[in-house]
Amino acid sequence: MSDSKARGHQTQWAAQFAVASELCKRGYEVAFTSGHTTPIADLMVVSPIEKAMLLIDVKGLYRPNPWLIKRKPPRDNLFYVLTFVPVGQPNEYFVRDQGQVHALIESELGRLKRPDDYPVTGFSYKLAEPYRDAWTRLRA
Repeated sequence: MSDSKARGHQTQWAAQFAVASELCKRGYEVAFTSGHTTPIADLMVVSPIEKAMLLIDVKGLYRPNPWLIKRKPPRDNLFYVLTFVPVGQPNEYFVRDQGQVHALIESELGRLKRPDDYPVTGFSYKLAEPYRDAWTRLRA
């Protein structure tokens, strides 16, 4: 495995464990799915108040690069936690629901004048900033 590929794998695991830890501290019950190759989400969680199940797809970066995210069929209970896990610095979390993520992807495709079926989708790092630590968005 190349160094950059290994770093990406380590980053994804670091991000998933960091998000699981943050959710546990907030009273959520957390279960890992079968890793970063899971088609829908990385974590299944049960909310502490509503006792509803939510799916969390974790995206991890160790440098402030674009968030590369593939669109998925719509689900009411799917959320994204975009997680910045820099070496030697505190983690940062940006919480968005699936509709918000898809809207950003669509906006970026339009801004870049790319077709809807363009194979690489996502958005710039800075577009996640308004949702820093927006854990209250996780509502079923």
